[in-house]
Amino acid sequence: MPLHAIATALPALHEGLNRLPALADPDRLWDMLRRLLAAHAPSGGANLPGGIGGEIAALAGELGLGDRVIPALGSTGNTALWLGADGPQPDVVVAAHMDRPSFRVQNPDEGTLFAICANRFPPGDYRTPAKAVRFAEGRLVVGAQGTLVSRKADGDAALRFEAARGSLDWADTVLIDPPPARDGDRVTGTGLDNSLGVLAALLATAALSAGEDALSRAGRRLLVVFTDQEEGPPDGFFGHGAARLASALPPPVAGCVVVDAHTAGPGPGVELGRGAGHGTASGWGRGSIAPPNVHALALDLARQINDTRPGTVQMNTGYLSRSDDMILGRWAPVLGLIGPPMTDPHTGHEAARLSDIQASAWWLAHFLAAALNIAPEIGQRYGLAR
Repeated sequence: MPLHAIATALPALHEGLNRLPALADPDRLWDMLRRLLAAHAPSGGANLPGGIGGEIAALAGELGLGDRVIPALGSTGNTALWLGADGPQPDVVVAAHMDRPSFRVQNPDEGTLFAICANRFPPGDYRTPAKAVRFAEGRLVVGAQGTLVSRKADGDAALRFEAARGSLDWADTVLIDPPPARDGDRVTGTGLDNSLGVLAALLATAALSAGEDALSRAGRRLLVVFTDQEEGPPDGFFGHGAARLASALPPPVAGCVVVDAHTAGPGPGVELGRGAGHGTASGWGRGSIAPPNVHALALDLARQINDTRPGTVQMNTGYLSRSDDMILGRWAPVLGLIGPPMTDPHTGHEAARLSDIQASAWWLAHFLAAALNIAPEIGQRYGLAR
């Protein structure tokens, strides 16, 4: 029932998905992803001039969403897109963090660093290309390139930057920076956490824009926020960009959807090549939990969309890391945790599949259409807010 109701209430959605070149042509999709991976995305400065926020805005313009970009959402440090009706209160807020694992300088002379993110480097010695980014002459620039060296042993962790070009400065933020690579459908590198989620959110929004008139007539407003400072030490506070939304906006009518890459691995959970991941609880409940009615909606919609487009979505029944949902759940209900699967986050050898990004855009667009509650039968059957 949900899929048919969406098609009836928002008939332009299918056309919007089919007309996007990146959802049919892996080469076009790879070009967009590669641009995001190359952009500077230091946590705490991702939306500065020269950062990934500007690249997101540029891609949004190429997708026909240029007049829907909010380049600086108040003092939150985030950039955003909107669709549908005018007004201060959105019906659904989507959060996809744009910053990536970052390291600050402890001693520039010795090259020592400290992580302002979860340190997920493997045990022993690990080396990966890296860059030191600083703010100079009005924008983010690369001040040094070299190697980030991690050493983990006997419960201790040490991080160091070895410069090959330029020199480390006290004002630098160090980012992992191996060149992205593609082998058919498989892509590797770093920054997939969370360029995967950013790109899926951009494409889903572009598809939904085909039905914007219907959203406006129904009085529905969608706000897609690309947040900064999601990355943070897991034993401290994180998600600062998401937290600031609560001061900048009234809470959404229905709730929030968090779009962040899902870690694939052995056991229950998600697998590469099987479509989007959809979770309903993070950190085994230490983070957010989706309300039971929206959980039921996701299960029913997933069965139907997989019948018509096999491999679109997989329910993530394994462990799902906390993300911006940890903070947003104190502001409004978290309706779902969606993202393309990937392996080895926070390393120089992250991996994902292009087809999973395409599937994630399909799934996210449909789930948002349902959550926006423009089909009365969906709202009645699943008790959606409006």
